[in-house]
Amino acid sequence: MTVGRHGLQIQRGASSGLLLPVVAVEHRLESEAFLCQVCHKAGLAPDAWMADDTSISTFEGHSISAPFEPGVAQSTDRRPEGLVDTAELVDLSEHCRNNVIALLSGATPSYYLPACSDGTAAGVSLAIMSATGKVSRNFTSLSLRPGVPLQASLFELCERAARSIREGNTGSAMTDGWTLELTVLHDPAMHGTAAEADLRGVDPRHRALLVVDGNTSTWEFDPKKSPADLMKSVTKNASVARPQLAGVYSLEARSTGSPASATTAAQEQPVESTRLPVVAGKFYPDDADQLGKMVDQLLSTGEENTSARPCAAVMVPHAGLRYSGRVAAAVFRHVQIPDRVIVISPKHTRLGAAWAVAPHESWRLPGATLASDPQLARQLSAAIPGLQLDAAAHSQEHGIEVELPFLARLAPRSRVVGVTVGGGTLEDCIRFASGLSSVMRACESQPLLVVSSDMNHFARDEENRRLDEIAIQALETLNPTKVYETVVGQRITMCGVLPAVIVLETLRQLGRLSQSHRVAYTTSAEASGDTSRVVGYAGMVFE
Repeated sequence: MTVGRHGLQIQRGASSGLLLPVVAVEHRLESEAFLCQVCHKAGLAPDAWMADDTSISTFEGHSISAPFEPGVAQSTDRRPEGLVDTAELVDLSEHCRNNVIALLSGATPSYYLPACSDGTAAGVSLAIMSATGKVSRNFTSLSLRPGVPLQASLFELCERAARSIREGNTGSAMTDGWTLELTVLHDPAMHGTAAEADLRGVDPRHRALLVVDGNTSTWEFDPKKSPADLMKSVTKNASVARPQLAGVYSLEARSTGSPASATTAAQEQPVESTRLPVVAGKFYPDDADQLGKMVDQLLSTGEENTSARPCAAVMVPHAGLRYSGRVAAAVFRHVQIPDRVIVISPKHTRLGAAWAVAPHESWRLPGATLASDPQLARQLSAAIPGLQLDAAAHSQEHGIEVELPFLARLAPRSRVVGVTVGGGTLEDCIRFASGLSSVMRACESQPLLVVSSDMNHFARDEENRRLDEIAIQALETLNPTKVYETVVGQRITMCGVLPAVIVLETLRQLGRLSQSHRVAYTTSAEASGDTSRVVGYAGMVFE
């Protein structure tokens, strides 16, 4: 294989991936790094290319940079055939409405409409409309690649719609003048980023615009708007914080109503005062007594006579307690926990804002409740560009919740503010840290900063430990830029690298970063016994 000349294709079982020759050139990859990257593209461990049951192929490619002749482009310009025609779209819409009513009333729904087409769509959306014509609820399933099965996805959305209506105690709504509108999206095309979108070929009469910003997505279909107006509207509704990273796509749209739109971006909504546990029974016991015994056992395991001392920040893992609890407990044992704690975690779900601070007044656990600090949360959202008060982003997030049992046991009166970070560049992290440091300067007593992060994911135990050691050594330099460049450059899948960079840069700006201390390290193999595909867990203290 010659870097720059050959591309790579990998196949192992049902997993496959392909990278063009230019990828290695643009990212300055040597041969081994290129092999590791194509493994990552296929969703495999970075060293999967060495396995006997892995197939690696090379190919040559030639890039044509000149534009097409206008006549050639025009001669091939045609609209794709739709997955469904107008009559089928109406039938499917009525089919979905009948299914929602059946699910609400306890009748048997119909899983499939034989008379209508089926296939793979890029997205489907159901909008429940009130009697006044306003969207009451919207349910969307979206996947540009590999797509979603049309009728199976529609039935799943019907189940979600019925569940939502039932929980909202509005079960009679479907018989009180409410209607249902259906949109089917397919044939996705790329149009650059929100910072520099090329809207040529976008005809709003037939195509919707989609903006994907990190874990959030927003699309809009409005035949009456121009491409520029449609772009302006969808970008605004998406609350794009980093236009240079937000991808823009168009999709062929067939809808029973227009305009039509949906978003997973943060929307203003009533916030419950208490954030309820969502991973109890999965990541830790959902029984208060069992959880208490487990936490006490983890805290009592390890070095004896460990004296807790003040520190500026810690890094702890956030996997299930049976896997990473020993490491997290060892770290928290070392620390005098102050009256306020800010936990910064990577964002693991697509819900809500990309950068979100929890607006709740408290956190509920089995057998315990920890107070939050809504005033501090508001100060953070005001000071940090792009950070939003958003409950949706925290509704299913485990990265903060898993740390709470230790804080509840060791510092039950501390107030805990949770922040999720869903993506960004080094420059974004520095801006985030500037806002965070300005808030902390104004605090009478300094909050403890907690980086919630696991280390490398899903390599063999030996390889995982090697990559984790590289990342930990970078953290020990106390240089945020070094940490970012090392983890990104070495393709280390440390999920909390951005929270770590933010915290280190914040402490650097505050003049509170002088040394680090390794506390504990392990991999999931210690608990599972499986060394073929592990996750690393490291615990560190920063002073």
